[in-house]
Amino acid sequence: MSFAPNGGLPGGLGGSPLGSLSALGGLIGPAASTIAGNLGPLAGVAGHVDTVQRALQLAQTGFSLMEKTPTAVAQALNDAAGGVARLTQLNRYATIETPLGPDVLLVSAAIVDEYVNRLPEIHLDLLSHRHSLTPEQLIGQPVRLKFDQQSRMLSLERLTASNAGDESRYFDGYVSSFDRVGNPGKVTQYQMTVVPWFWFLTRSTDCRIFQNKTAQDILREIFQEHGFADFSFDLHTEQKPLEYVVMYQESYFNFCARLMEQEGLVWTHRYEKDKHVLVIGDGNLVFRPIDGLASMPFSSTESSELNGIDRLDEGRRFGVGKITYQDFNHHQPSSPLMRVEAGPQHLDHARLATTERFEHQSLYDHGDDGNRYARYAMEAEEAISHRYLGSGYAWKMTTSGQVKVVDHPVQTNNQDYAILHVRHEAVNDYTQNAAQLPYRNSFVLLPMKIPFRAPRMTPKPVIHGTQSAIVVGPKGEQIHTNGSCVKLHFLWDRRGKRDGADSMWIRVSQPWAGDGWGAAAIPRIGQEVIVAFNQGDPDNPVIVGRMFNGEQGNPYHGAAGQTMGIKSQTHKGEGSNELLMSDVAGAQMLYMHAQKDMNVVVEDAQINTVLKGDRTVQVGKGNQATTVAVGNLTDVVSQGNTLHQTPQGVHTIEAKELWIKIGGNGGTRIHMTADAIDIYKGDSLIHLDTANISIQASRTDINPKNG
Repeated sequence: MSFAPNGGLPGGLGGSPLGSLSALGGLIGPAASTIAGNLGPLAGVAGHVDTVQRALQLAQTGFSLMEKTPTAVAQALNDAAGGVARLTQLNRYATIETPLGPDVLLVSAAIVDEYVNRLPEIHLDLLSHRHSLTPEQLIGQPVRLKFDQQSRMLSLERLTASNAGDESRYFDGYVSSFDRVGNPGKVTQYQMTVVPWFWFLTRSTDCRIFQNKTAQDILREIFQEHGFADFSFDLHTEQKPLEYVVMYQESYFNFCARLMEQEGLVWTHRYEKDKHVLVIGDGNLVFRPIDGLASMPFSSTESSELNGIDRLDEGRRFGVGKITYQDFNHHQPSSPLMRVEAGPQHLDHARLATTERFEHQSLYDHGDDGNRYARYAMEAEEAISHRYLGSGYAWKMTTSGQVKVVDHPVQTNNQDYAILHVRHEAVNDYTQNAAQLPYRNSFVLLPMKIPFRAPRMTPKPVIHGTQSAIVVGPKGEQIHTNGSCVKLHFLWDRRGKRDGADSMWIRVSQPWAGDGWGAAAIPRIGQEVIVAFNQGDPDNPVIVGRMFNGEQGNPYHGAAGQTMGIKSQTHKGEGSNELLMSDVAGAQMLYMHAQKDMNVVVEDAQINTVLKGDRTVQVGKGNQATTVAVGNLTDVVSQGNTLHQTPQGVHTIEAKELWIKIGGNGGTRIHMTADAIDIYKGDSLIHLDTANISIQASRTDINPKNG
């Protein structure tokens, strides 16, 4: 037999699993023109480019395996003289089960792509005697594709019957697209895309927060919430809980995919007879030996046409010599920025050591986590740098498996491989009774000795600008803080209970922040705050401001912007402390209010100056004390009077000495000590002590007590 090289086209034009589409156009000739005529109008419509590409892929598969395209097969059936007998799937290699019943849809060509860390894809070119099938009859419905190996055996008569026990392959899923192509005739051509249940998560977007859960816990929760149970975890290392993971305005699939990439998880689909299972592992142990395919012989002859391969090309790419991550931990800001490095284990080529990939992350808080993430990145780099591309007929190949290549002329190629991608291609030629070879595949392999990690390619949402959020905490509390952080309810979090349990501690920006000094005002429960995100990362929020709103009003709202101030609120009580500044022209004022005590400490000098007006000190109830520990106390009234009144009490003056001066230098002076009292008036003196009274004067008049 002579067939096109698998993964390419006749004449050696292959090279990728699809080969060259431009070469396809030249080789198919009139058939390509037919496709262009049928699908050309769609090419200019947004959203239908993939339909054109899918048609070309199916056309290439048909031409490579049976030297005619599915469109050419349909055209030949429609042009057949005397009509077309009713077609069935009996003894056909590729068959399909749909809710429409048996033989309503017939497989003309099929492409099944199995991947690791990527959704599988099934594209089908179908024929039907029904011309009016509608997408509504099939979209979202389950279907099952079967590759009947017994039928294939009939087409390989020269092979021995010892392989008669081989089982068929099944690929099930749900219809995501269904198109009628071309004009209806005796048969009508349709195209269908079939997807796994995991694909449905691409259609649902959300915003939510996961806290203190492992990646396995998060994935299981999401799958079960969406009603899916066909998944399996194959984990062999301890999964560390993630403190805070945000899903933000993205599909559930995007979130799950990037989470698995971040945590180094490997995922693929295992197809069974009646279902497909999403398998998630943490290393190469997820690739299990395949029943009935312990080894895969290499041969360029026809003996490879059942379970062998006829091509295996080894490839290398320039890698990276070192991956360096750097992060910042605000709990240990003086640490060396949590720097970690990872080097290659399976790469060694010229100039490798001169290269480095450096990234400043916001992904980890501990060095151990950083080392793990750097190692995942290096393993992904090494996996990308090693590739083995091949083709053949081993229909049992699957991306949840591993396989050993034998009999390859390059001895180093005879080893165990993980299967990273398989493209199954199958056709049915309804214009012939005698079947041609209906199946081939192409694939990508990675040596099992090299750990597989997927690169972090799934985009993580970036939050540009700022958002509003509400400070939250336990019911009945007004303040909830760990000293410098608070918890938030984001307005997009539909599941948040507003009790603080749905948030991590989020840092608060302050006007000043130093070592034991600065300015601090912790937002309180119920307040609206402004949140920014470091490097736009949804997982790394920081509070940068606060705002009043309709429920949390500005205390100076009615002052037309002429009043500003700072006003607090007593915790679980009434009243406030306040510093108010009024800028109303002619009535400017600075007002300070202490709800209870006020303590002012001046380390050196304090000067209070009232240039014009009055100064009043009032003590409503209590005491007033002025104390000078060392120094003098001076009260000066330059012009005016001084009045001390104690109408209902005792006025006590206590001092070591007391001088009272009345008038100028010629006035009266009174000097009091503990032992004596001296009264001076000009040159006159009256002296009193405990024993004597003496009078010095130029004249003395003494009136007796009794007159």
